[in-house]
Amino acid sequence: MLTYLFMQARRRLSSEERREAIVGAVQEVFARNGFDGTTTRALARAAGVSEALLYKHFPSKESLFAAMLDACAQGPAFTEFTRILGLKASTATLVAMVHFTISYYVSHCSEDAREQAMQALLVRSLLEDGEFVRLTHKKFATGWIRQFVACLKQAAVDGDLRDIPIRRDLRVWFVHHIAFSLMLYLHPKVPAIDYRASRQALVEQATRFALLGTGLTESAIRRYYTAKARSLVAE
Repeated sequence: MLTYLFMQARRRLSSEERREAIVGAVQEVFARNGFDGTTTRALARAAGVSEALLYKHFPSKESLFAAMLDACAQGPAFTEFTRILGLKASTATLVAMVHFTISYYVSHCSEDAREQAMQALLVRSLLEDGEFVRLTHKKFATGWIRQFVACLKQAAVDGDLRDIPIRRDLRVWFVHHIAFSLMLYLHPKVPAIDYRASRQALVEQATRFALLGTGLTESAIRRYYTAKARSLVAE
Protein backbone atom coordinates (compact mmCIF):
# COMPACT_ATOMS: atom_id res chain seq x y z
CA MET A 1 0.00 0.00 0.00
CA LEU A 2 2.78 2.41 0.92
CA THR A 3 4.56 1.57 -2.31
CA TYR A 4 1.35 2.24 -4.26
CA LEU A 5 0.88 5.64 -2.58
CA PHE A 6 4.52 6.49 -3.21
CA MET A 7 4.09 5.65 -6.89
CA GLN A 8 0.95 7.78 -7.03
CA ALA A 9 2.83 10.71 -5.51
CA ARG A 10 5.57 10.26 -8.08
CA ARG A 11 3.07 10.29 -10.94
CA ARG A 12 1.55 13.54 -9.70
CA LEU A 13 4.84 15.37 -10.20
CA SER A 14 5.15 17.33 -13.40
CA SER A 15 8.24 16.90 -15.55
CA GLU A 16 9.71 20.15 -14.22
CA GLU A 17 8.94 19.19 -10.61
CA ARG A 18 10.59 15.82 -11.17
CA ARG A 19 13.71 17.51 -12.57
CA GLU A 20 13.88 19.83 -9.56
CA ALA A 21 13.42 16.93 -7.16
CA ILE A 22 16.22 14.97 -8.81
CA VAL A 23 18.59 17.95 -8.74
CA GLY A 24 17.89 18.55 -5.07
CA ALA A 25 18.34 14.89 -4.18
CA VAL A 26 21.73 14.35 -5.80
CA GLN A 27 23.66 17.28 -4.31
CA GLU A 28 24.80 15.29 -1.29
CA VAL A 29 25.95 12.37 -3.47
CA PHE A 30 28.07 14.63 -5.64
CA ALA A 31 29.40 16.41 -2.54
CA ARG A 32 30.35 13.10 -0.92
CA ASN A 33 31.83 11.29 -3.92
CA GLY A 34 32.96 14.01 -6.30
CA PHE A 35 32.08 14.12 -9.98
CA ASP A 36 34.20 11.22 -11.23
CA GLY A 37 33.41 9.06 -8.21
CA THR A 38 29.64 9.36 -8.62
CA THR A 39 27.80 6.80 -10.74
CA THR A 40 24.45 7.27 -12.43
CA ARG A 41 23.21 4.30 -10.42
CA ALA A 42 24.05 6.12 -7.19
CA LEU A 43 22.39 9.28 -8.48
CA ALA A 44 19.22 7.42 -9.43
CA ARG A 45 19.12 5.70 -6.05
CA ALA A 46 19.48 9.02 -4.21
CA ALA A 47 16.68 10.54 -6.29
CA GLY A 48 14.42 7.50 -5.79
CA VAL A 49 14.05 6.89 -9.52
CA SER A 50 15.24 4.32 -12.03
CA GLU A 51 18.29 5.01 -14.17
CA ALA A 52 15.97 5.03 -17.18
CA LEU A 53 13.88 7.81 -15.67
CA LEU A 54 17.01 9.67 -14.67
CA TYR A 55 18.24 9.55 -18.27
CA LYS A 56 14.83 10.69 -19.48
CA HIS A 57 15.29 13.98 -17.65
CA PHE A 58 19.09 14.21 -17.87
CA PRO A 59 20.77 12.49 -20.84
CA SER A 60 24.16 12.45 -19.11
CA LYS A 61 25.82 12.88 -15.75
CA GLU A 62 27.30 16.11 -17.07
CA SER A 63 23.86 17.53 -17.87
CA LEU A 64 22.65 16.74 -14.34
CA PHE A 65 25.78 18.36 -12.97
CA ALA A 66 25.08 21.46 -15.07
CA ALA A 67 21.48 21.56 -13.85
CA MET A 68 22.74 21.44 -10.29
CA LEU A 69 24.94 24.46 -11.04
CA ASP A 70 21.91 26.29 -12.42
CA ALA A 71 19.98 25.46 -9.25
CA CYS A 72 22.78 26.99 -7.20
CA ALA A 73 22.42 30.19 -9.23
CA GLN A 74 19.15 31.12 -7.58
CA GLY A 75 18.06 33.08 -4.57
CA PRO A 76 18.94 36.52 -3.19
CA ALA A 77 22.71 36.02 -3.32
CA PHE A 78 22.67 35.42 -7.07
CA THR A 79 20.31 38.38 -7.53
CA GLU A 80 22.81 40.58 -5.71
CA PHE A 81 25.68 39.08 -7.72
CA THR A 82 23.87 40.02 -10.94
CA ARG A 83 23.03 43.51 -9.67
CA ILE A 84 26.66 44.26 -8.84
CA LEU A 85 27.75 43.09 -12.29
CA GLY A 86 25.42 45.70 -13.75
CA LEU A 87 26.86 48.62 -11.78
CA LYS A 88 29.12 51.22 -13.34
CA ALA A 89 32.82 50.43 -12.88
CA SER A 90 34.07 52.58 -10.00
CA THR A 91 35.87 52.53 -6.67
CA ALA A 92 32.50 52.27 -4.92
CA THR A 93 31.58 49.21 -7.01
CA LEU A 94 34.94 47.62 -6.25
CA VAL A 95 34.29 48.06 -2.53
CA ALA A 96 30.83 46.51 -2.97
CA MET A 97 32.33 43.52 -4.81
CA VAL A 98 34.87 42.82 -2.10
CA HIS A 99 32.36 43.26 0.72
CA PHE A 100 29.84 41.01 -1.05
CA THR A 101 32.45 38.27 -1.61
CA ILE A 102 33.56 38.25 2.01
CA SER A 103 30.06 38.45 3.47
CA TYR A 104 28.76 35.76 1.12
CA TYR A 105 31.18 33.16 2.44
CA VAL A 106 31.38 34.30 6.05
CA SER A 107 27.75 35.19 6.78
CA HIS A 108 25.32 34.13 4.09
CA CYS A 109 26.49 30.54 3.60
CA SER A 110 26.26 29.79 7.31
CA GLU A 111 22.47 30.13 7.25
CA ASP A 112 21.30 29.01 3.81
CA ALA A 113 20.94 25.23 3.35
CA ARG A 114 21.31 25.42 -0.43
CA GLU A 115 24.47 27.48 -0.15
CA GLN A 116 25.85 25.09 2.48
CA ALA A 117 25.38 22.24 0.01
CA MET A 118 27.08 24.33 -2.67
CA GLN A 119 30.09 24.97 -0.47
CA ALA A 120 30.31 21.29 0.50
CA LEU A 121 30.45 20.44 -3.19
CA LEU A 122 33.20 23.00 -3.77
CA VAL A 123 35.30 21.72 -0.88
CA ARG A 124 34.86 18.10 -1.91
CA SER A 125 35.74 18.99 -5.48
CA LEU A 126 38.97 20.69 -4.42
CA LEU A 127 39.96 17.58 -2.47
CA GLU A 128 39.22 15.36 -5.46
CA ASP A 129 39.11 16.05 -9.20
CA GLY A 130 38.30 19.78 -9.06
CA GLU A 131 35.72 19.46 -11.86
CA PHE A 132 32.84 21.08 -9.98
CA VAL A 133 35.03 24.05 -9.04
CA ARG A 134 36.18 24.48 -12.64
CA LEU A 135 32.61 24.32 -13.96
CA THR A 136 31.42 26.77 -11.32
CA HIS A 137 34.17 29.26 -12.11
CA LYS A 138 33.56 28.87 -15.83
CA LYS A 139 29.91 29.77 -15.28
CA PHE A 140 30.28 32.64 -12.82
CA ALA A 141 33.85 33.97 -12.73
CA THR A 142 34.42 35.52 -16.16
CA GLY A 143 32.00 38.44 -15.81
CA TRP A 144 32.99 39.03 -12.18
CA ILE A 145 36.70 39.25 -13.05
CA ARG A 146 35.96 41.59 -15.95
CA GLN A 147 33.98 43.92 -13.69
CA PHE A 148 36.62 43.74 -10.94
CA VAL A 149 39.46 44.66 -13.32
CA ALA A 150 37.39 47.49 -14.83
CA CYS A 151 36.81 48.85 -11.33
CA LEU A 152 40.52 48.70 -10.56
CA LYS A 153 41.28 50.64 -13.74
CA GLN A 154 38.73 53.31 -12.86
CA ALA A 155 40.01 53.51 -9.28
CA ALA A 156 43.50 54.12 -10.69
CA VAL A 157 42.17 56.91 -12.92
CA ASP A 158 40.44 58.48 -9.90
CA GLY A 159 43.61 58.34 -7.80
CA ASP A 160 42.21 55.76 -5.39
CA LEU A 161 44.62 52.94 -6.23
CA ARG A 162 48.22 52.42 -5.14
CA ASP A 163 50.67 51.01 -7.69
CA ILE A 164 51.39 47.45 -6.51
CA PRO A 165 53.24 44.66 -8.37
CA ILE A 166 50.29 42.23 -8.41
CA ARG A 167 48.37 41.35 -11.57
CA ARG A 168 44.90 42.85 -11.47
CA ASP A 169 43.10 39.66 -12.49
CA LEU A 170 44.86 37.79 -9.67
CA ARG A 171 43.67 40.28 -7.07
CA VAL A 172 40.06 39.14 -7.50
CA TRP A 173 41.11 35.52 -6.88
CA PHE A 174 43.07 36.46 -3.77
CA VAL A 175 39.99 38.23 -2.38
CA HIS A 176 37.96 35.10 -3.09
CA HIS A 177 40.55 32.88 -1.39
CA ILE A 178 40.50 35.00 1.77
CA ALA A 179 36.71 34.67 1.92
CA PHE A 180 36.71 30.95 1.14
CA SER A 181 39.38 30.19 3.73
CA LEU A 182 37.42 32.05 6.39
CA MET A 183 34.37 29.99 5.50
CA LEU A 184 36.34 26.77 5.96
CA TYR A 185 37.66 27.74 9.40
CA LEU A 186 34.21 28.88 10.52
CA HIS A 187 32.38 25.84 9.12
CA PRO A 188 32.69 23.43 12.11
CA LYS A 189 30.07 23.74 14.82
CA VAL A 190 32.93 24.93 17.00
CA PRO A 191 35.03 27.07 14.61
CA ALA A 192 38.58 25.84 14.10
CA ILE A 193 39.87 29.26 15.13
CA ASP A 194 38.38 31.46 17.81
CA TYR A 195 38.59 34.85 16.16
CA ARG A 196 36.99 36.46 19.23
CA ALA A 197 34.76 38.49 16.94
CA SER A 198 31.25 38.31 15.58
CA ARG A 199 30.74 37.31 11.97
CA GLN A 200 29.79 40.88 11.14
CA ALA A 201 33.04 42.15 12.66
CA LEU A 202 34.98 39.47 10.77
CA VAL A 203 33.36 40.53 7.51
CA GLU A 204 34.33 44.15 8.08
CA GLN A 205 37.89 43.36 9.17
CA ALA A 206 38.49 40.89 6.34
CA THR A 207 37.00 43.29 3.80
CA ARG A 208 39.30 46.11 4.90
CA PHE A 209 42.27 43.72 4.75
CA ALA A 210 41.27 42.56 1.25
CA LEU A 211 40.68 46.10 0.01
CA LEU A 212 44.17 47.07 1.10
CA GLY A 213 45.43 44.00 -0.77
CA THR A 214 43.71 45.09 -3.96
CA GLY A 215 45.71 48.31 -3.81
CA LEU A 216 43.05 50.74 -2.63
CA THR A 217 44.42 53.64 -0.63
CA GLU A 218 43.42 53.96 3.01
CA SER A 219 41.70 57.25 2.28
CA ALA A 220 39.60 55.60 -0.45
CA ILE A 221 38.62 52.79 1.91
CA ARG A 222 37.57 55.29 4.59
CA ARG A 223 35.60 57.22 1.99
CA TYR A 224 33.78 54.32 0.36
CA TYR A 225 33.63 51.51 2.94
CA THR A 226 31.08 53.08 5.26
CA ALA A 227 28.13 51.73 7.21
CA LYS A 228 25.81 53.18 4.56
CA ALA A 229 27.74 51.47 1.76
CA ARG A 230 27.63 48.13 3.60
CA SER A 231 23.87 48.42 4.05
CA LEU A 232 23.42 48.75 0.29
CA VAL A 233 25.00 45.34 -0.36
CA ALA A 234 22.66 42.42 0.30
CA GLU A 235 24.42 39.66 2.17
